[in-house]
Amino acid sequence: MKIRFIALFFFIFLFLNCGMRIVECGSPESEIQNLSSTQIGDPKSKISRDEAIKLFTDANEKYLQAAKCITARNNQEAELKLKEAVSQYETILTHGFGHGQIYYNLGNTYYRKGELGRAILNYRKAQRLTPRNADLNANLRLAKNSTEDKELPNEAPVVVRRIFFWFFLLNGNELILLAVSLYVVLMLLLFFLIVLKYSWLKRFMIGFSVGLFVAVVSLGIKIYTEQGVSRGVVTASKCQVRYGPGEEYEPKFEIHDGAECLIEGERDDWYNVYVFVGVKQDTGSKTGAEEKVTKEVRKGWLQKKNVGVI
Repeated sequence: MKIRFIALFFFIFLFLNCGMRIVECGSPESEIQNLSSTQIGDPKSKISRDEAIKLFTDANEKYLQAAKCITARNNQEAELKLKEAVSQYETILTHGFGHGQIYYNLGNTYYRKGELGRAILNYRKAQRLTPRNADLNANLRLAKNSTEDKELPNEAPVVVRRIFFWFFLLNGNELILLAVSLYVVLMLLLFFLIVLKYSWLKRFMIGFSVGLFVAVVSLGIKIYTEQGVSRGVVTASKCQVRYGPGEEYEPKFEIHDGAECLIEGERDDWYNVYVFVGVKQDTGSKTGAEEKVTKEVRKGWLQKKNVGVI
């Protein structure tokens, strides 16, 4: 009986270990080969995988050349190289090769160009695919600290991030893999319980059932926050948030490059947004209840051309 118990435990441990190794392999590194491993694009893409990798390599080289030009104070040549790198990265993404490393490199390139909004936009896109990339998170903080508007806290508190660490460390695909792995192990335990009739297997089943429930709930929340809620980043140097969807409406306040917002609706060429930045309130305006002002003062309408959707 002990031998069977040890064998069963070893099998389950090995299965989970293999599953987590696959999860780790899903996180992109800076290697070019990873571009091919997570292609999620249209199979009718006009460029092949090898062409995409070639473009990715060439864009990386252009970026490094631009960095050397900046060091040598050859700003004109650096701007040209950065522009070419941006074009190549965006060509890859346009043809359906979505990978966190590409978004990350594109964000770095835009940051070098001084376009904070587009840098933050691509950092956010990369963060959804590679949430454990420490360099990415550091560069995102650096870019956000460089924005003109003072942003209010809109991230989950540190305590929450530590308690629910798996939610913030795993992307959507990895949570799916984790849930499937737990489900398979649970079914195996059920099979052994029926065949071998070992009552002590019920304890393992309870544990894996709880784990599966948590994984499925986490996956549902992840899908909702990334697909059910639209978020955007201001990509214009400055723009007016207006009271209504049209330039005939009076400007409410001004917002600048890199500010993030929650997109609550749209009409024609306008987004109805809630911005995550501090807004100066007009003390002479009709405010009503203070609570209402707090909720409504940061809402308004922005032109779609000034907002990049994450």
